[in-house]
Amino acid sequence: MKTYLVGGAIRDKLLGIPVKDKDWVVVGATPDEMLAKKFKQVGKDFPVFIHPKTGEEYALARTERKSGHGYTGFEFDTNPNVTLEEDLARRDLTINAIAQDADGNLIDPFNGQEDIKNKKLRHVSDAFSEDPLRVLRIARFHAKFDGFVVVPETVDKIKEIVESGELEHLTPERKWLEIYKTAEKTFQHLLSFFYFLDEHEAKDALFPEIRDMRSSHRETEGHYLPIPHDDATKIEIISCSLYHHLVTPEKIESFCQRLKVPNEYKSLMLLFSNCLDEYINYKPDNAENYDALISLIKKMDIRKKDRLNSFMKCTYASGENEKHKVFFEELIKNINNFKLNDEDQKKSGLEIKKIIENAHRDIAQDAIRKYLNKSN
Repeated sequence: MKTYLVGGAIRDKLLGIPVKDKDWVVVGATPDEMLAKKFKQVGKDFPVFIHPKTGEEYALARTERKSGHGYTGFEFDTNPNVTLEEDLARRDLTINAIAQDADGNLIDPFNGQEDIKNKKLRHVSDAFSEDPLRVLRIARFHAKFDGFVVVPETVDKIKEIVESGELEHLTPERKWLEIYKTAEKTFQHLLSFFYFLDEHEAKDALFPEIRDMRSSHRETEGHYLPIPHDDATKIEIISCSLYHHLVTPEKIESFCQRLKVPNEYKSLMLLFSNCLDEYINYKPDNAENYDALISLIKKMDIRKKDRLNSFMKCTYASGENEKHKVFFEELIKNINNFKLNDEDQKKSGLEIKKIIENAHRDIAQDAIRKYLNKSN
């Protein structure tokens, strides 16, 4: 039994990128031997095991044979005679088909190091076109690794997958996971990700709601586009980027439903779509014109504080509109701080509603007056 470090850990180290996860391949072992060493198997039929102490994944060396549709439509051969080279041959790109032995020696049968040096994304074998997930993976690597170019032969393989109709068999969860993995530090990665899929005519099969990027930006004309702050969360990065691509509530709803997008992402995108233009264009001009302001605050549902904080961060990330920002921050703070006194809390529901409405009106009017006095 021999164990090798493989895949992304080797690639990232050679690229000078911090290594986050380590994956291992085990040659010459059986499932029973792995279980005897206290490894925990992932599923009954999948040859991957979790190390009892590190939690890292150890996969038995295997070969694959296409037996169905999608990225799960494969049969595995994991007998102990499968070699390391045979295991590496089933991988997607040469830059991901490099292994390292216990002594630190690199095993690189497909010249992945050379492709890393020359910034080339190249498929390992013709089996590349059997797995539709590889279109999304290569789009992710192309977006994240600056300057890397897909070689013409691999472009042909992408075309084969698109024309085969296999993209239709990718699960919503897996498509969302590739979006999630792409958006690490900047929403520009997701922009490049969707551009790549659009350029290679895969976008419509995968994400039909995403606008056509080869046309004009007419869908976003007249709309204020939020930008993630330098310390943006994953939710903010992805929601800002997807809003740029989707814009309308209808497309956001459709996209999120099809991909089973977590609600916190959907909710922030819809807040951008429903409120951002009205919010950024609001100008306090007259204390008697408070209706529009109160209506906007209600529509934003400022009780959802995490979502509101994300909205504000992405709206003012450029550092502009400081007066506008301060106006709304103080207004929202004062509305949230309003509390009914003990006597008012004993009144009927309709009376309490009226008291709150009057208080919010007074707070809005005071905020407008204060803004106008500062401006004068």
